[in-house]
Amino acid sequence: ALQLEQAVADYTAEQDLPSDPDRVAPAKDRIELADSYNNFWFDDGTRVARYNGEFRSSLLIDPPNGRMPAYTASAEERLRAEAQLREQRGPFAGPESRPLAERCLMSFGSSSGPPMLPILYNNHYQIVQSPGYVMILVEMVHDARIIRIEADPLPDALRPWMGDSIGHWEGDTLVVETDKFNPNQKFRNSTENFRITERFTRVSDNVMNYSFTAQDPATFVQPFSAEMPMNLTDDVLYEYACHEGNYSLPGVLAGARADEEQ
Repeated sequence: ALQLEQAVADYTAEQDLPSDPDRVAPAKDRIELADSYNNFWFDDGTRVARYNGEFRSSLLIDPPNGRMPAYTASAEERLRAEAQLREQRGPFAGPESRPLAERCLMSFGSSSGPPMLPILYNNHYQIVQSPGYVMILVEMVHDARIIRIEADPLPDALRPWMGDSIGHWEGDTLVVETDKFNPNQKFRNSTENFRITERFTRVSDNVMNYSFTAQDPATFVQPFSAEMPMNLTDDVLYEYACHEGNYSLPGVLAGARADEEQ
């Protein structure tokens, strides 16, 4: 664990070195990382995760090898079909061709969840409890996830972003069952059959254990489970102010139309 942390520290120190002010201009049609997203923006951790005092090399605990289960044959076929469709349409055909996060509709990766997984930076959540509800505000893109306690399921026709989450208490552990995801929100190409059970347990003043088990027989050959700690921070958060209709999307699409006219 110490060797891994030292390797990350060495890499971070190297990436934090000032950019060369005399470097040449970027080549046409090539993105230079130093001129856009450099290490200043990233906050992907400096320590190996500890869960119940144990160092973890993977968040996954099942399968035991710490790797995601394989896709089913039908899932692989869906992936090929979707890749072919994207190639035919192109990445800039319209707003729907761009990722949800770029459109500021949903968080990047699976930060908003469920499952709620860490990404390159801004892994912050604010949890608010009120009678009958728990709300989790995801700082990245400001997704507000509403968990209804001991509630009836939504009608099948209602499929909100982040699914229909219903919680109940098992002692000091909040157990949340979620299904009925919006069809436009797919966790690793999952289908409408995706189901997930999450468990939130506060184990100290500063640490909450988060675990989940997910399954989708139409996508994965077996269920998978993961565990990770969530650590309290005293830092003041700088608002992530992305919003739907952000000016970047018209700029991206206008650039594509201009390129097509050349």
